[in-house]
Amino acid sequence: MLLTLVFTSGSENTVERKVFFGSMMFKTVEQDGGALDVTAGVENPIPLFVLFLVTTIVLTMIQAIYQGLKRRRDQLLKEMPSS
Repeated sequence: MLLTLVFTSGSENTVERKVFFGSMMFKTVEQDGGALDVTAGVENPIPLFVLFLVTTIVLTMIQAIYQGLKRRRDQLLKEMPSS
C-alpha cells in the first residue's frame, strides 16, 4: 500500500499524498531522465500518538484480563479434590 502511494505519479510530475488522517505525507517528484525524488514525512503527529495510546490501552487490558483468568484457573485447580 505504501509503495503504491509513493510511486503513483500518473501524468503529473509532482504528486503529494497524505495518509492516515493527514498525519503522514509522501511526495514524489519526477526528475529529468526519469529518476524519482521521493520524500516521506510526518505532518501531524496527533493521529499517530492517538493510535499508539489506544494500542497501548488495549494491549494492557488484554494482559490484565489474561492474568486475571490465569489466577482464577490456578485457584480453581487448587480447590479441585485430588483423585
